[in-house]
Amino acid sequence: MLGTKDLSWLSMKKFLGKRGIKEDILNFDTDSITPETRKNVELLLKRKSKSFDSAVISRVSTAAAPLAAWVKANLKYNSVLEKIKPLQTELKVESKSIEISHSELDSYERGIITIDKKVTELKENFSGRIRDAELLKESLKTVRFRLKHAGHLLEKLVGERERWQTGATTLKQRIGLLKEETLLSSGFIIYLANASEGK
Repeated sequence: MLGTKDLSWLSMKKFLGKRGIKEDILNFDTDSITPETRKNVELLLKRKSKSFDSAVISRVSTAAAPLAAWVKANLKYNSVLEKIKPLQTELKVESKSIEISHSELDSYERGIITIDKKVTELKENFSGRIRDAELLKESLKTVRFRLKHAGHLLEKLVGERERWQTGATTLKQRIGLLKEETLLSSGFIIYLANASEGK
């Protein structure tokens, strides 16, 4: 696993005495083990199972026993990594999907804020537009257009849907009564403006 091909005891002693071997072992990347390397090392472990038995190794070298355990642990860990690799790939895909969903949600929320601002502007300017019927018609057309598009956007946001539908219904009812209320108000202003409260 660490690049040594000669597996004789003399070669292993030389390998263990090599300068910087401790750092190489501590910094070893288990992901670097290829399936072929893992297969070869597993075959070696089966062929020479006694050579990797901690009781047998400890009699020969106290340094080699933990190294043998380290080799076995890395093989198991690499095997687990290979098994969960599809899950990791799926997790990356799902994470990307969540990022996209968050981005879309942010976009929808910004759209709602914009719509809220536009609706507020319409409410503030509504009383001034009552005087002119033609301007009122154009204003109502704009409001309906915006409400229609707002409805499409809001349908995508489950929690906000009912609140906006109720608001749109109320606004339509008020718009339906607007002409009658305007005529009634005009009648009061024209015919009853000079009348006292007692009459």
